[in-house]
Formats: sequence, C-alpha cells, structure tokens
Amino acid sequence: MNTDPNLDTYAAVDLGSNSFHMLVARREHGELRVLDRIKEMVRLGGGLDSEGNLDPQVRENALNCLSRFGQRLRGIPADNVRAVGTQTFRRLKNTDEFLTAAELALECPVDIIAGREEARLIYMGVSQWVTEEQRKQLVIDIGGGSTELIIGEGPDPLELESLQFGCVSVTNRFFSDGRVTARRLRKARRAVLAELQDIQSIYRRTGWQTAVGSSGTVRSAAAICQANGWCENKITREALKKLRLKALSFKTTAEIAIEGLSERRQPVFIGGLAILLACFEALEVSELQISQFALREGLLSDMLGRLEHRDPRDKAVRALMSRFGVDSGQAARVRTTALDLFNQLQPSHGLGEAYRELLGWAAELHEIGLGLSHESYQIHSAYLVEASDMAGFSRQEQLFLAALAGFQRRDIPKDFSAKLPRRLSIILPVPLLCMRLAWIFCRTREDSAIPDIEISMYDSRVLLTLSEDWNKHHPLTIADLEYEEQALQTTGLQLEIKYTDHESA
Repeated sequence: MNTDPNLDTYAAVDLGSNSFHMLVARREHGELRVLDRIKEMVRLGGGLDSEGNLDPQVRENALNCLSRFGQRLRGIPADNVRAVGTQTFRRLKNTDEFLTAAELALECPVDIIAGREEARLIYMGVSQWVTEEQRKQLVIDIGGGSTELIIGEGPDPLELESLQFGCVSVTNRFFSDGRVTARRLRKARRAVLAELQDIQSIYRRTGWQTAVGSSGTVRSAAAICQANGWCENKITREALKKLRLKALSFKTTAEIAIEGLSERRQPVFIGGLAILLACFEALEVSELQISQFALREGLLSDMLGRLEHRDPRDKAVRALMSRFGVDSGQAARVRTTALDLFNQLQPSHGLGEAYRELLGWAAELHEIGLGLSHESYQIHSAYLVEASDMAGFSRQEQLFLAALAGFQRRDIPKDFSAKLPRRLSIILPVPLLCMRLAWIFCRTREDSAIPDIEISMYDSRVLLTLSEDWNKHHPLTIADLEYEEQALQTTGLQLEIKYTDHESA
C-alpha cells in the first residue's frame, strides 16, 4: 500500500496582476483540508507599460517569487498542480519568452486563461466553499488587472463577465502621479460605469438573492469598514459612502492610512475603491457579503472535477458541436481513428492522457467550420476554436486545438506552430500527424473504407503499413497519402508507406 501523502496533495497557483497566490491542500475523507497558503505582492500589472512590455525589475521579482513557490510544489504529483495566469499575462507583448522563464522557475506549466474562464473559476471557488449553495448569488471579484462579475445559482454560473479594469490598472490610469482628488475618483468611477452599461440591465433582470465579494480590494474594504465600526463582516451602501469620504481626506495614495488597510494594499486601493463604487451603483447593490475564497479555490475544485471525470471541457466541446451542426457520426469516426493512431505511437512519443484528450476534442471539432463555408473550412474551424469562449480550456489549449483543426489537411506552412508556447510547439507534430491521417482515412465518411492500420515511429521516421489488397480498391486515399509524404516534411516527420500481402504473410 502506497502511503505517500503527496499523492493526495493538490496545489493551485493564481498568478494575478497584483498578487501571486498559492494554495496547497490535502484530500481527506472526500474533502480538501488546507495545508498551506502563500501570498506575495508582486504587482506584475504595475510593471506593464501601454505596449505590453514588462519592467525588468518587476520581471525579476516575479521569477524570484515563482522560484519560492516552486520549492513548495516539489514532490506534489504534476497532475495535482495547476497554475494560471490572468489579465497581465493576457496583455504581455512577449508572452512566450516570459512564460518559458516562469514555467522554469515554478517547475510546472502555466495556463493563461481568458476573462470569462477566470470568472467561471472564481464562481466555482466561491460557490463550492459556501453553505447556502442553492441561493442565486452575484459575485464581484476585483482583481489587479480585471474585475469579474458572475451571477449563479448553486454550483452553476448563469451570467459571466470580465471587465478590463482592476485596482492596479485603474490606479495607474487615473492616479498615476499619486494625487487623490474627488474629481479623479469621480472620473475613474464613471469610466467603470461606462463599461458596466452593456451588462447592467441583463444582470438586474436576472437578479440575485445574495451579493458576494471576493479577493483583495473587497476584503480590504470590508476590513476597513469593520475596523472603523461602520458595519460587521460585510460592506453596506452607507459604509461605502463613509469609506469614500475617508479615502478622499488624504491627498495622495501614499498617505492613505486607514485603520484596517494594509500597507501592501495601500498603493492601489483607490483604484479598487472606484471600481467597487461603480459596481454598487450600476448593479444597485445594497450590501455585499464577503467570501474568503476565490480563483485558487476554484482551481482546486476544477482540478478535482477533472480527475473525477467531471470535466467542463467535455460540455464546452459538445456545445460547439451542437451550435455549428457538426456531423456527430463523422466526428466520432475521425476521433476513433486519430486516437487509435495516437495509441499505437504512444511507446515512441510518450505523450500522456492530457494530449490524447486534446486530440480527441480537436477531432470532434475539426468540421465546425463547415457551418460557415465548405471552401477551406479548416481555416474557419481553427478560427472558431481559437476565438470561442470554451469553459475549462486555457488559451494555450485552445490554440493547440486550433492548430490541429486548422492544419488537418492541405499544405502545412513553415510557421504552423508559431502561436504556441515552446512546450506545446515541440509536441504538436505527432498529434497533427494523427489528425491528418485520420482525416484521410475517414474522408469518404464510410466505416468500411477505413483499413486495419499499423503505424510505428522511430525518431522522426514514421512507418505506415497497409494491406496491398486494400490499396488496390482505394485510389483516392492512396493519392492523399502520397501527398502527405511531402506535406508532413514541414513538421520534421518523414512518412513512409508500406503495403503488405497479409494472405501470403
């Protein structure tokens, strides 16, 4: 019996625009017990200029923090760890360069997630860790680079939105020189209100019984309200008015020293307050309950769901297939063939279950572009996969799926993997080989046309073995395979086709 406690230990790393967080928990009797929480104020978003360039000192501070996090992660199984980057990672100019350094320091992959996926995970964290699960609730999460607004009922989100405003970005934009005035705070609040116009009527109409706030700005505001006796364990509208007046009694952000506000939060609090004021006004919030849980708890819940075969990515793929009227029979045919090829090659490529799943989903989505146009439909398929909101998928995963769908047939350009981070670009050729061969063998959309396929690989040489008898009756497929021998050379693979007479053998 294996008694290694690390097998039941899980870690979630949230690389936010203001702070980096790590949560380590152990699963005991079906529940997670927190072992460790680590938080460092990195201010990554504050080190990003308007063109997406990262300040060298902030970059160094971030990597040093990740090295410390990496030490704590050692010994925890790779499948039990997930790290995500949010708004600042989405804005980085040279994403791949910094991502490579970050992953090396942390010693695990970093997924960049879209705003709506961030919102989904935040809601999962808040809803999974509160007692009144069946109440319809509004969740407001004000981060460093973005603000997520979610309405959900029980464990299910009903509305998801991510605004490109956070405490760091608003402070930098409206209070860049540190001066605090009522006019500047009003201007910042109105800018956020303008962004909220698009959703406020939908959110008000959907409604909620409880409003809940999470993350640093909200928790800091609640701590101030409690320390000053304005309210207990929540933020009321009256308490928020008092907080606004108190903040405006200081002339600069450096001077804001309110009881209950930490020194680390002080430089960016005024921007977060502007967002909080706008959310209360636009959504007509009367009081905000406080959650101690947010994105990192959502990451843990989502990770456990994947390990227990409750993966939201399955549902996202089915939704896209339904929306674009995918031929489910053909999708299943291509999926089965592609995965059979992948499985045969597994001893050579050594890729795990995660890449097998991605290949399977790409096969199911490879024809969604037919809903737009038959001509070059693979290009449309790639665009739809890359641009759609797909719950559970990171940006890198969607780019990987898009590459498989976009290069499933015809020529392969030299820059076929240019959009992917290096760790995925070096892996892409083998799943792409499986996808392209599956498309060829399933092109006629007939099960009877698919032969018994034997495939093996040694280094970059791929040997495909088919029956000589089958060869005689499928000239179209043979022509496609002969074309493939040339096309695949761009990926660095050399395809060789061999025909055997099984009867004589």
